Amino acid sequence: MRFNIENFERHKEAGVQALRAGNNPEARYHFLKAAEALYLAAAESEGVLKDTRIANAKKLAQIAKGLPDVAQPVRRPAAAPAEAGNGTKFMPIAEKPAVRFGDIAGLEDAKQDIKLKMVYPFLYPEQAKRFLVQRGGGILMFGPPGTGKTMLAKAVAGEIDASFFTVRPSEIMSKWVGEAEKNIQALFDSARSYERSVIFLDEIEALVPARHDSESTVMQRVVPQILNELEGFHKNEHTLLFVGATNEPWSLDPAILRPGRFDEKVYIPLPDLPARLKILEMNLEGRPLADDVDLNALAARLDGYSGADIRNLCSKAANIPFLESIEKGAVRDISAADFDKVVSSTPPSVSQSSVSRYDEYAKSV
Repeated sequence: MRFNIENFERHKEAGVQALRAGNNPEARYHFLKAAEALYLAAAESEGVLKDTRIANAKKLAQIAKGLPDVAQPVRRPAAAPAEAGNGTKFMPIAEKPAVRFGDIAGLEDAKQDIKLKMVYPFLYPEQAKRFLVQRGGGILMFGPPGTGKTMLAKAVAGEIDASFFTVRPSEIMSKWVGEAEKNIQALFDSARSYERSVIFLDEIEALVPARHDSESTVMQRVVPQILNELEGFHKNEHTLLFVGATNEPWSLDPAILRPGRFDEKVYIPLPDLPARLKILEMNLEGRPLADDVDLNALAARLDGYSGADIRNLCSKAANIPFLESIEKGAVRDISAADFDKVVSSTPPSVSQSSVSRYDEYAKSV
């Protein structure tokens, strides 16, 4: 199921980007592929989750079929062309993720922390009221790249059926005076227009760096703006959740880490042995494996690799017999030798010194 969910997310994101660029044929293709992947995930699901995934797949297919087969040029508003100094208008887009915590391998401690803060108070409102557990607020996920922070953020929205806004710093920032602040205001206003919303901001250190380390006058304006918006979360705690993610937590402005802003800091580490095994199983599902492939031994060997690293290794190992079947006409399964070859030539993307730094930081928060 994990493979289908990842395909769904990948094609949906590519479709959104193509649509923003005015490339309707490409957007149509990716939306249809996303719908197909979601239908496959629904076939392996049960109950309400299955029904939700089928409904979302139908919506995606309808959107795709409604797009013309010709590319449409991207036109800027006549009243605010980029040449006039106003930049491109920022339009926050909401989505409804199909990801659930069960689709994510490992990270059980992190999942529990996130559920306690961001999921259980919504699913069990009476108990939350009894114990005076607040709903809403902010949570910061930090850790090495490729460990599943984005998928976890989407799972939060999926678990509570919330609208999900994902934003890149490059979409927020602007060199024009006042534009970045307007973009932030537009983002939070859009989120507040829904009954339940999750705002996910990846690489948040690019928006709220330690101000003494930044000479940018834009940063000097943007940091207070975001802090003010976060302060307002508790006035609307029944509607808004804010999830920030960073690979560089030590680069953040300390002001944003105070209670009342990011109330919970969750460390998303590299996968442990059971998680690595599950990631291998998910990414090799449906692929032909030779009898000499020992996934338990392979998982043990991949200590220090991120989830993204492991997914990449599975793809590279599958490419070896795939190319042989094309170039030599020899059809065979993925062998242990294929994994030996790709693992020996592909070191972990995260160094041991970096892992130690994350571990030390986690002890300090």
